[in-house]
Amino acid sequence: MYDYKVSIHNYLDGACRAFASAHNVEQLAKKIGMRPAVLRCKLNPDQAHQLTLMELIEIVDLTEDPRILDGLLRQLNCQPSVPVNNATAENMQFCALTAAASVGVIAGEAVSAERMTAARRNQILDRASDAIRSLSLIVYSVENRFQSAPILAAAVDLVTTSATGLI
Repeated sequence: MYDYKVSIHNYLDGACRAFASAHNVEQLAKKIGMRPAVLRCKLNPDQAHQLTLMELIEIVDLTEDPRILDGLLRQLNCQPSVPVNNATAENMQFCALTAAASVGVIAGEAVSAERMTAARRNQILDRASDAIRSLSLIVYSVENRFQSAPILAAAVDLVTTSATGLI
């Protein structure tokens, strides 16, 4: 049913490096009950140690930074993670603004003649993930609102199926 093809690019390694440079690994290691040197090694793709699934879950939960999880998903040619618990009515304006701003920044980067460095590439990918995440939350919220009114959903279904017969 699904075809998860592993990418030839090692996005997970890049995500681990970006995560390690964005966080205080020493403090994070103490919070999850791990020695800082061990966590540094696990976030370094050149080392033999690797994060376990439970450690990844704990790190993402604690930091609320989906970078490593998104790198894993990109490695499998999947879209970024979307925390559906953020799909609240109060968040929708923020999601719309974030998506629009992220797309604007990406458009600016697309026409820029600057040299493509690893840091710039990571920033563009982070912005793209933010835009996808925000748009996905908007879609999720609209679907929930629509499904919460079954009469409205049935009326729209009736109109759309009737309209297709008229064409």
